[in-house]
Amino acid sequence: MSEIEAIIDELKRIHDGDAWHGPSLGEILSDISAEQAAAKPIPSAHSIWEMVSHIAVWENAFTRRLEGHPAQVSEEDDFPPVTDANEEAWRQALAHLNDSHEKFIHAISNITGERLEETAAGTDYSIRFMLRGAVRHSVYHAGQLMLLKRMHNAPPVD
Repeated sequence: MSEIEAIIDELKRIHDGDAWHGPSLGEILSDISAEQAAAKPIPSAHSIWEMVSHIAVWENAFTRRLEGHPAQVSEEDDFPPVTDANEEAWRQALAHLNDSHEKFIHAISNITGERLEETAAGTDYSIRFMLRGAVRHSVYHAGQLMLLKRMHNAPPVD
């Protein structure tokens, strides 16, 4: 398996299932309601919904960089606020995450191993470093999402 194939495999597992670290993003999010997604059980932390949007924003930025565009994420766009917390909007947020992920995987599959040492557009680091960081980024947020989900399902503390 080439390095590109290994990175794609890792990202697919983190997103879709059979992840080594625990439940995949899809498994974690499969039974979350819009109300749960928008809630902030830790007031100073991001909601599940904000994190889902954040992951999608960054996968879009990584995709654009692979396509040669110096994509940056503004502070405002980094964790987009939830403006309409209904079930349809939540389904759209999940669809956006899945679409962003598919486009990212497609973009990775279009690069060659020789490009891994090239500088990622708009950055001062290599494509390899960016892709390995993307894997860690997804795993990091999967852990956060699982903890927030458990907070919703935990019995009240006396």
